[in-house]
Amino acid sequence: MSRIEKRALTLSLMAGILIVCNAVAVGVAGAYFPWIFPILPGSDNNATVPFATIAAIGLICGVLVLLGAIMLLIKPEKRKALGIWIALFSIPSVITGGGFVIGFILGIIGGIKAFRWESLGS
Repeated sequence: MSRIEKRALTLSLMAGILIVCNAVAVGVAGAYFPWIFPILPGSDNNATVPFATIAAIGLICGVLVLLGAIMLLIKPEKRKALGIWIALFSIPSVITGGGFVIGFILGIIGGIKAFRWESLGS
């Protein structure tokens, strides 16, 4: 495995972990400490339902980024599709805070690196 492959894999794994952790933090804070968030437009005095939905979106995005990173390790020949997958599912994670923002950035960079790496046979 080349340095570029290791970097793409490492960045994508870190992004997925950060996005999942951020989504869990938003979910817990929304359920147990809703007063720390500003009033959401359209919510009924900070109802927990919007926070549960936002946390679910973050969890799904984070798990899909992690799955893409793991698949990158298992099937490196699909690196272009997986790079797009990782970058694509990092973008909606911004709704939950993007993995403390750094997870979003790492996901985009990791996806681009995975997309752009060249194998020895190509």
